[in-house]
Amino acid sequence: MSELAHLQTRFATGLLTAGDNPAELFRGDPARSARRFALYRGNLTANWDKSLGNAYPVLRKLVGDDFFRAMAREFGRARPHAEGDLNRFGAGLATFLEDFAPVADLPYLPDMARLEWALHRIHYGVDALALSLAAFAAMGAEVLDGLRLRLREGCTLLCSRWSILAIWQAHQPDGPPLPRDIAQRSRYVVCRPRWRSQVMPLSFGELTALQLLEEGAALGAALEQAADADPDFDPASALPRWLEAGLFAATEVVSREDHT
Repeated sequence: MSELAHLQTRFATGLLTAGDNPAELFRGDPARSARRFALYRGNLTANWDKSLGNAYPVLRKLVGDDFFRAMAREFGRARPHAEGDLNRFGAGLATFLEDFAPVADLPYLPDMARLEWALHRIHYGVDALALSLAAFAAMGAEVLDGLRLRLREGCTLLCSRWSILAIWQAHQPDGPPLPRDIAQRSRYVVCRPRWRSQVMPLSFGELTALQLLEEGAALGAALEQAADADPDFDPASALPRWLEAGLFAATEVVSREDHT
């Protein structure tokens, strides 16, 4: 390892290790160097806190500012950010929370993190062209069964054994009250039909059909299997709802089931 690489590694290790003070790297008074290095470390952890807070505002409300700040510090140390775009910092928070002992008594937090990260990601994502209801209707009934549709970039299907959507809604401005029983399964898709991200609840049949489409199934087969799985599923009302929400990418349509 070169001398420069050694210095950089030692400096980074000091930033990420609580209580570590690489005084040997600096000239002059060691106590003054330690104070300056502590300020640098403080700026780093403040950036972690701010970046995570921007992506996970409801999560912050659920655990409180002090806890969130400490959690951000632990996350940053466990998963150092390797790129300059802080909007991407926090991508693995849901997985981190699954093994983070201090939140073991709040088992719904990882799923809340998944929802908030999906919203954050689609907000900053590419605004890909969506398949419109008019374009879909113009294709003709003879090709609809064989259509292969893909979710538009950034659209994310999620499900949870907790009432994640209801909890999230309760923490929005003028949102409804928090439900008494949060141990209720929820299914939803994060999308951006126009300029604003949103969360759209899904029935079991809708989630089944959309998952099958995302896996490559043809439209007819996906709708048929969804109807078998959920007797209340109505393709005639679901399809227009999906198209109005801009779920499908226009460039990802394959017009025939046997197309290769």
